[in-house]
Amino acid sequence: MTDETHKEQFLEVLEENIRIVQKIAGVYTRNARDRDDLINDITLELWKSFRKFKGNSKVSTWMYRVALNTAMNYQRKMTRDKMFSSLNDLKVEPVGWLNEDGNSEKTALLNRCIEELDDLNKGFILLYLDGHSHKEISEITGISKTNVGTRIGRIKEQLKELVIKKSDYYGLK
Repeated sequence: MTDETHKEQFLEVLEENIRIVQKIAGVYTRNARDRDDLINDITLELWKSFRKFKGNSKVSTWMYRVALNTAMNYQRKMTRDKMFSSLNDLKVEPVGWLNEDGNSEKTALLNRCIEELDDLNKGFILLYLDGHSHKEISEITGISKTNVGTRIGRIKEQLKELVIKKSDYYGLK
């Protein structure tokens, strides 16, 4: 198959199934700019894997698989970037965040927020803040690496909301 034929086939498949890409991008993003970025990312990943698609499943199944994996990776990246931004705003380092003297108001605020988490989530975020990778946390907890990433992403969002609430309450903006 020539490169031009390959390209034409891909564009035809994409055009016939573009709603899959748009639907997934719409669910995994909150604004038009992020949605367009995700659509571009998904399209690129579809293009990169198109030659490998052998037709063992329906085209729509293959597209959903690629699109969902790309969207979940995109969301993890966005969540991680937002949390690092939030932690930087707090001037708290992810590694070594727990200092012995505890005199930092912002460290104390983060500690108060962590205390409000349930026991399992406290364990996950403590491992994360101590610098453990998702793989290491997976090995420690016996939960898959993917589930660790998802759980940590949710915990970060929960902490972000708590920090914002408590920052307002304690006047620590």
